[in-house]
Amino acid sequence: MARAPRWIAALLLAGEAVAVVTPVSAASGYVAGAQTIGKALRFVPVPDVVGQGFAQALTPLLTVLLLLAAWGVGHAARGVGALLLQPGVLAFAWIPFLAPLAALDPAGPWPLTVLVAATVVCLVVVLAGGRDAGAPHGHRRWWWLTAYALGIVVFAAVGGLSRSLPSGPADLLADPGGGTPPAAGPPGAGTPQNPGLAANPYNSIHNDSWATDSSPRPAGPAQPGSAAVDSLFTGGDCATITFDSRGRLVTLCSTLTAVLAYVVDPSDLSVLHQETVGSRTPDLTDFSGGGYFVLDDRDRIVFPAAGGVIRVLTTEPAIAPAAAIPVTDALLPDEKITSVLPDWRGRYWFVGNRGSVGVVGERGGPARSLNLGQESIENSFAVTRNAVYVVTGAALYRLWARPNREPVVRWRTPYDVGERPKPGQTSRASGTTPTVFAGGRLVAITDNGDPDMHLVVARTRDGRVTCDIPAFGGGTAANENSLIAAGNRLVVENNYGYRPPITATAGGHSTTPGLAAFTVAPRTGSCRPHWRNDTVTIPSLVSKASLVGNQVLTYTKPADPRGVDAWYFTGVDLTSGQVAWRRLAGTGIAFNNHYAAAALSPSGDLLVGTVNGIVRLRNGAG
Repeated sequence: MARAPRWIAALLLAGEAVAVVTPVSAASGYVAGAQTIGKALRFVPVPDVVGQGFAQALTPLLTVLLLLAAWGVGHAARGVGALLLQPGVLAFAWIPFLAPLAALDPAGPWPLTVLVAATVVCLVVVLAGGRDAGAPHGHRRWWWLTAYALGIVVFAAVGGLSRSLPSGPADLLADPGGGTPPAAGPPGAGTPQNPGLAANPYNSIHNDSWATDSSPRPAGPAQPGSAAVDSLFTGGDCATITFDSRGRLVTLCSTLTAVLAYVVDPSDLSVLHQETVGSRTPDLTDFSGGGYFVLDDRDRIVFPAAGGVIRVLTTEPAIAPAAAIPVTDALLPDEKITSVLPDWRGRYWFVGNRGSVGVVGERGGPARSLNLGQESIENSFAVTRNAVYVVTGAALYRLWARPNREPVVRWRTPYDVGERPKPGQTSRASGTTPTVFAGGRLVAITDNGDPDMHLVVARTRDGRVTCDIPAFGGGTAANENSLIAAGNRLVVENNYGYRPPITATAGGHSTTPGLAAFTVAPRTGSCRPHWRNDTVTIPSLVSKASLVGNQVLTYTKPADPRGVDAWYFTGVDLTSGQVAWRRLAGTGIAFNNHYAAAALSPSGDLLVGTVNGIVRLRNGAG
C-alpha cells in the first residue's frame, strides 16, 4: 500500500501524456516538424520558418517528458520534475492556440484541468513520503531525450534532400480518395478582361477583377481520383497563385516576417527565380503586405508592401524592383494597404485596413483618397470598367474616380454586421470580396448576421438589395472567402469554426461543414436556394468553379477521431451539390491552406497554396 500513491501518480502522468497531444498528432508533428527544419535551412533560411519547424518538432516533447516522469515516479523519483510539467499540461487546456491539439479538447478545458489537479495531489503525497528505501536512483531519461534530439537531426537531414512539402506517418492512415468528375457543362461567358491585368483567369486570387472565382476553362484534372500529387516547399503561405504569358507559375508566399516571390516551372514545380521582396508584421490573420497581389499585363507582380508602398516587380530575366509608389500621404497614420488593383484607365486603386480608398497613377504621382468613416477594410475589392466595389466593416460601396483621380462614393448599402467576429472570421464584418456578376448588373457579398449569415445581392446601378437570404441557418455559419459566380448561380462556403487559425484543424478536428448554391435571376436579382451540402468541410479555402468542368473545386479537411489531419482536393458537382471525387493532398499542418486560394493552371492542374508552399493535383493519371 505504501507504493500505491506512486503508481496512481504514474498512471495519471501517463494519462496526461496521452491527453495533452493525440498520439497521431505527436508522431506526425515530430517527423514533419523536423523535415521543415531541414527544408527551411537549405531552401528558405528565414528564422521564423526554421522556428516553425522546431515548434512542431518539440510539441510532442511534453508527451515524452510526461511518460518519462511516469516511469520515474512509479519506480523511485521524488516527482519534482513531474510537478514542474503541470503548468505545461494546463497550457493545452486553456491557451486557445494549443487547446485543439489536446485529445480532450472536444470536452472543453475542465477534464484536462481535473486530471492535472488529481495528478498534483498524488505527486504532493509522493513528495511527502520521500524516496523509497532501496529504490534505484534515477533512470535513463537522458538517453531517451538524446534519442529524441538525434531523431530531429536525422529527419531534418532527410527533409533537406527534397523540396516537397514535409510528410508524416499519418499519410499511411489516410484514405487516398477516389471518384470521377461530373458530366461536363457549357463553358459559359467569360468575364471582361481588365486591360491592366494578365489574362483571365490567371491574374489574381479571385481569377479576374470582377472577383468571380470561376473560369470557363479548363475543366480540371481529368482523372482526379488517381492523378499524381506533388508539392513545393516555399516556406510561406502562398495565398495567390497566378500564371504569366509564358505559362509560368508566379506567386508571393508570406512567412510570419517575410514575403518571398517565386517564379516556378509548372512542368515539375522547379524554382526558376526566388527572392525576398518584403517584410511583414507577424499576424496569422493580417493579409496586408503580400497576401493579395496581382499579375499585370506585362507579367509584373503588383502588391501592397509594408510601409504604405505599392511595389511593382519584374519576373524576367529575374525578380527585380520595377517601381515603388509611396501612398502613405493618402492613408491614415499606421494604416496598412490591404489590396491594390488596376482599373481600365491605367490607374491603381488601393484600400487600407482603416477605411481609406485611394487612386494613384501607374507611374506614381500624387495619390488621391477618401476615408469611409474609418470602417475597416479586411478584404480585396472588385473593379469593373466604370466602377469599383468595396465592402467595409459596415457597408457595401460603389465608387468611381474623377479625372483628377479623386475617388467618389456613388452609393452606400449597409448590411448586417452582427454582434461578434464569428469563429473563422478575421473581423466583425463581411468576410467576402464583392463579386460582380450577371453581366455587371449585380454585386454580391455575405453579411455577418447573427445567428444566421445571409447572402446579399444588390443592383450595381443604385445599390438596392434584391436578395437577402440565409445561407445555411442553424446559427453556425461564417464566411471569410469570396463567393463564386458560376453563370446565374452563386456558391457560398461555410468556414465557421476556423479559430484559432492553423491549430483549429489539428488533432483530427475540423470546421462546421457547409457549401451551398443559389440561383439568381440575372435581370431582377431575386434568388432562391439551388442546393446545399451539409457534409463537406472547407476550413478556409478560396474555392473555384470550372464552368466547362461543371464543378466546384475546393479543399476539404474531414474530422477524424484518430487525430489524422488529412487534407483533400475535392470536386463538387455544380448541378447537384454532391461530392463527385476527392484526392488526398497530404496530412499535417504543412498542408493547411490557411485562407489561401485554389487555382487551375492552363494545363488543367489543380493547385492550392498552403502554410508552407503549394500542393498540386496533376491533370493525368498517377
